[in-house]
Amino acid sequence: MSSKVSMSFLKTSLENPLQAEPHNLVLANGTNLDFIDTGILRVKSAQPAEHRIVISCGIHGNETAPIEMVEQLFSEIRSGELSVRNELLLIIGNPPAANKASRFIEENLNRLFSGKHKESSTQEAKRAALIETYVEAFFSEGDEARLHYDLHTAIRGSELEKFAVYPFLHERSWSKSQLGFLEHCGLDAVLLSNKPAGTFSYFTSHHYGADSFTVELGKVRKFGDNDMTKFEAATQALRELIEAKQSFDCGPSKIQIFEVVEEVIKLSDDFKLHIAEDAKNFTAFPKGSVLASDRDYQYITKQEGERFVFPIANVPIGQRAMLVVAPTAL
Repeated sequence: MSSKVSMSFLKTSLENPLQAEPHNLVLANGTNLDFIDTGILRVKSAQPAEHRIVISCGIHGNETAPIEMVEQLFSEIRSGELSVRNELLLIIGNPPAANKASRFIEENLNRLFSGKHKESSTQEAKRAALIETYVEAFFSEGDEARLHYDLHTAIRGSELEKFAVYPFLHERSWSKSQLGFLEHCGLDAVLLSNKPAGTFSYFTSHHYGADSFTVELGKVRKFGDNDMTKFEAATQALRELIEAKQSFDCGPSKIQIFEVVEEVIKLSDDFKLHIAEDAKNFTAFPKGSVLASDRDYQYITKQEGERFVFPIANVPIGQRAMLVVAPTAL
């Protein structure tokens, strides 16, 4: 594959959505660009590194702003404008879905990590297995501190526009320096998860001890319809991280912290959300409000100010249809 094609990580990935020929470029500054496969780019620093960083996007193909952010970072690396001083793996998760402007082709890719892909034969299951293999190889190359930021946008708008989901940590402790970095990225809130999940960020957190986050940066829009100025704080923070200019020496000062109080699972085809179609994520409800029902089940808010996040009624039976969260403190 020619270096001309490699001028665009996104274009190369979308034109070769299922598989791309591996190729390599070494820039004038010594940075090594290793195109491993479609949507998988290994960036090797010519300098000693402190961090080994995964920046992923496009796990859901219709979430285009993060894909455009990653393409912008790649373009700046490719031109030499952005100096890479940490080890880096860039991932566009689901190029076929991005080509179709759809969330997925057959199955939600962000439910298939930590080996859950073994229970399925879909296109997304194969992709999850492949991504896991590449991440394992990347993290095994060195013992630098591991970081993973999985960039998304949400189907609904949000009262708190930008927020992150912090995967369940088991015996590990929440990182206040990472919460400070998320605040520096322009995020308004963080959700503290309370159980294992099939998400990409839980996979890297649990299996490799990475500081990992699912980062929600706004609302789903088509390619070309994103106001990229709204993502500049996060893009700039990632630039600083890539250039090793981020010291993680500041904790959070104003970011809001929430905990998950209920994971609402769809149990049957009778499942219903009692939430307006245009209601935004993080809308608060008074105690005693019915948010969901399903045969003999109802979710009724237990305390003032409970809020919903990620409500989707048409998920498969047995999958999460909504999170209910409430404010908390570390």
